Amino acid sequence: MHTVSVEWVRDEQGRLIPREVPGTGKIFPTRLVLLAMGFTGPEDTLFERLGIQRDERSNARAEYGSFATNVKGVFAAGDMRRGQSLVIWAINEGRGAARECDRYLTGQRHRYE
Repeated sequence: MHTVSVEWVRDEQGRLIPREVPGTGKIFPTRLVLLAMGFTGPEDTLFERLGIQRDERSNARAEYGSFATNVKGVFAAGDMRRGQSLVIWAINEGRGAARECDRYLTGQRHRYE
């Protein structure tokens, strides 16, 4: 496994991004690597393709409780909506978002129109 150290720097939009520290490369013999990485924000591709609005921290803009984004039929919860947080919040929001998706799909759309 080849590794390098990184430092976190701000890009033009003020977001933190990793930058490789020159001369810090190391090689480790490995047979299996498991990655446990912190959430650094949602991927841009989905937001760009669907036109989902972002909040000031680059997460999906969706109100807590309805979990609805600005795109009809698209919902966001957990780290995608609130940013990096405790897993218990993600579970709770996932359940709430599932409930709101069910309401939307079964025709109880009064909350979204």
